[in-house]
Amino acid sequence: MKKMIYIWLVRLFSLLFNLKDPKLVVYLMSFGNNNEFIKKMSKRCIIKKERLVILYYPSCKEAALELNSFGIETVCFTEGLHFVLSKLRVVLSAKLLFCDNYYAFLAGCRFNHQKTKIVQVWHANGAVKSFGWQEPKTLLRSSADKRRFQKVYDQFDDYVVASTMMAAIFSKSYHVKKNKMLILGYPRSDKFSHSEWASKKRQFFYRQYPALKSKEIILYTPTYREGTEGVKINLPQSFFEIMNRLDKKQVLIIKLHPHLGDRVKTIRDRFRGRKNILWLDDLSTEDILPVADRLITDYSSVIFDYSLLENAKEILFYCYDLDEYQNKVGIQPDFKKWLPGPLLRTTKDLFSALKKPADQADFSEFNRLWNTKNDGYAAERIIRYYLE
Repeated sequence: MKKMIYIWLVRLFSLLFNLKDPKLVVYLMSFGNNNEFIKKMSKRCIIKKERLVILYYPSCKEAALELNSFGIETVCFTEGLHFVLSKLRVVLSAKLLFCDNYYAFLAGCRFNHQKTKIVQVWHANGAVKSFGWQEPKTLLRSSADKRRFQKVYDQFDDYVVASTMMAAIFSKSYHVKKNKMLILGYPRSDKFSHSEWASKKRQFFYRQYPALKSKEIILYTPTYREGTEGVKINLPQSFFEIMNRLDKKQVLIIKLHPHLGDRVKTIRDRFRGRKNILWLDDLSTEDILPVADRLITDYSSVIFDYSLLENAKEILFYCYDLDEYQNKVGIQPDFKKWLPGPLLRTTKDLFSALKKPADQADFSEFNRLWNTKNDGYAAERIIRYYLE
């Protein structure tokens, strides 16, 4: 009922705030990982004398501060009554609205699509997990919820993607027409295709941690699981036992999903005192990817980034709960066909793989499938398409 009232209020104020001549360029930010694209867009907006405004979730405060330092206007928001009364007007003033996620309030907005273009620039380059109508729990939602979901999906005029693969997934997951898909590339991926960026990251990393230069670096980036008590990650006991037996030349760096919050401490405590198990809180996943010899993950979209890097050797898919995850969250049906690495169901299999030397995998076919237009110049193409 609260959601229905909220959307009704958005609809009401949407009509009150209706502008005949929207002028702004607005970016809705729920993931602070697309700053380089926003900076480039800001430069173009300045030349075109367009006003760019970034509306961001509190979780993106650090990214917003960085944009502020470049003179870009940022406004923090959370969905609720205060947003409807004060920030909704900014969204409705957009002639060009970029969204990096699903935003529920869009279901109630009334846009003149002849004057406002709404563009989805999704926060992940590819999809392992199911979402939208393909997510199992969506089918269990109420009819009102389903109608609200589809209203949001239908608001987008364009979906910017990097491949026909992702275009087909969006079309199927959101029940929208394929002609809404623009295969221009995924702007956040640009840096992964530029050797200069990766080289600078490696230099920075080894200045901070010179002792790791002689080690094989293994990066573990599992995604989170949803449960009745919030998000979680139920690593099997065998994982802790076997990871303590890594070769002395190997270092395991663990980067857990930020949604896991307090759960991180519990897992850390299980590895306390182990010199070859590192957390490196001062570095992000992106900071570590350019030095990783091996990547261990499960259903995370990090694979689409890592496969673009010249240092990428091997991806291991440690999916100890594959059946459960597939039933509860959902995985793309052809997941096993295009995996660019071995699917490992047990910790024993994972450890056996890690004992062998890392083979140089060929990611060319995988990248042709998923990173088709990710050549390092996606941001330029998108900006040229919408702002020139």
